[in-house]
Amino acid sequence: MSKRIAGKTFSTPEEAGVTPPTDEELAHAEKLFDEFEEMIDAVAPEDRVKEVSPKFWDDISGTEYET
Repeated sequence: MSKRIAGKTFSTPEEAGVTPPTDEELAHAEKLFDEFEEMIDAVAPEDRVKEVSPKFWDDISGTEYET
């Protein structure tokens, strides 16, 4: 059974009707990820972003779990 926590719904893949990815889909995703990592690694360390706004990673902001 799905659970609703902090405004988000969590379900099993079966409940959500999601089928597992095929080997081809996994290989394609891995290739895309590797290409993306190469782009990241090409940026000089001194040119990389040092701080990222919490709006990009803070999932509890604005929920009942916010402190």
